[in-house]
Amino acid sequence: MKIMAISVSPPLEFEFKGRTMRSSIFKKPVNGPVALGKTSLAGDGQANLDFHGGCYKAVYAYSHDHYAWWSEKLGRNDLSFGQFGENLTISDLDEDDVAIGDHLLAGTSLTVVTGPRIPCAMLGVKFDDKMMLRKFSDAGRPGFYLRVLETGVLEAGDPVEKVRAGEGGLSIRAMYNAYSKPHSREACDILKHALTLPDLDPDFIPRINKHLRAFIEQNK
Repeated sequence: MKIMAISVSPPLEFEFKGRTMRSSIFKKPVNGPVALGKTSLAGDGQANLDFHGGCYKAVYAYSHDHYAWWSEKLGRNDLSFGQFGENLTISDLDEDDVAIGDHLLAGTSLTVVTGPRIPCAMLGVKFDDKMMLRKFSDAGRPGFYLRVLETGVLEAGDPVEKVRAGEGGLSIRAMYNAYSKPHSREACDILKHALTLPDLDPDFIPRINKHLRAFIEQNK
């Protein structure tokens, strides 16, 4: 795996369909070394801290390999790095091969995988496509968030190395699929397993418990 691009943006105000909105999803690649702190890359920020940012979502990583798939699906050839709101665009990244709790070394920083990205409505704004949220959810190509264990410096071209496998072996794809469609006993078993993982983003805990309660009620 290798970092193809590092993209950042501070929160920005913009007009969309007659409304004034604020978001940092319009990320742009930056050149040269970028410092990675405990909660973000230098120059990056989040507009809505209720759902984004914090130490468990310090960095969002997305696969460069998905870009060709999306270009074909959407019929677009203008997708640029940072298009999905990611901070790190990484080559040879597969959600089946990355698990919650994996330790990733990139540049001089050490990070740990905390969970899949659950898209928000801003993705539709970014693509100017009201169906993009559904398309992204159905695609099962979510990317993932990272918590910073050791701060450092990153640069496009740096290799990304898995130096330790996560406890429990729950892949990002399996977690995402179970969370997105928690309607089977198998999915609920995966979500229960996720709750035992020490590196899981704690924001998932009440949401998973809500899914589990709903499943129990529906199957009484």
